[in-house]
Amino acid sequence: ACSSNKSAVKKAPSFEAETVFKEADDKIKNGFYEEARSVLETIKTQDSSGKYAPLAQLRIGDAYFEEGLYEESAIEYEQFLNMHPHNKYAPYAQYQLALSYFKRIKTVDVSYSSAQRALREFEKLLITYPRNPYVDVVESRIRMCKRILAEYELYVGKFYFDKGSYGAAVLRFNSILQNYPDSKEEPEALYYLGLSYKNMSELDKALSALKTLIEKYPTTKLSKEAKDTIASLSKKEK
Repeated sequence: ACSSNKSAVKKAPSFEAETVFKEADDKIKNGFYEEARSVLETIKTQDSSGKYAPLAQLRIGDAYFEEGLYEESAIEYEQFLNMHPHNKYAPYAQYQLALSYFKRIKTVDVSYSSAQRALREFEKLLITYPRNPYVDVVESRIRMCKRILAEYELYVGKFYFDKGSYGAAVLRFNSILQNYPDSKEEPEALYYLGLSYKNMSELDKALSALKTLIEKYPTTKLSKEAKDTIASLSKKEK
């Protein structure tokens, strides 16, 4: 009787975090993202070892990312980094955080804030985790972000120029020269900067921008137009 009593009082099964984690992993691989996140949440609350709880947080981010929910994945990766900045997976989380913003870049008129944030997070990855394994791809993504941002500044600058808001246009064109030097937008930025200053009657600044364009990009069509503009300004001065 005693032995049967002992067997009747069964110990509650311990929570097998590793097994449950693998189960969640399989769900992500098979596209059951919501179910995976639900399983991972239980690991966060029930993993007494503390080994799998941080990984569960990270994989929740991955589940959102794989599902194409980049805003949500960014929140999870950021939370992981805030809680575990020295974890061995922190460089991965920082890369995925930047990539979450990068994936939200769409067209030139709506991509500015996403490209700006992606650039900031990619640069943070290089500074905070310089030995990360993503250096080559990150540098190419940084160039892409800068190109998108330069395109946007030019787009807005020309919009202001066409409206006759030359002061606002100047700020945008100067932003390209300062923040994205040698970008493919630079010749156009210099040209419209020169024209903006000309229309504001700031002739010295106009000449400086146009001469820089001619010296730096002598073979472009805009360089010829810059020469014609300088010639017309010289005639006016005479």
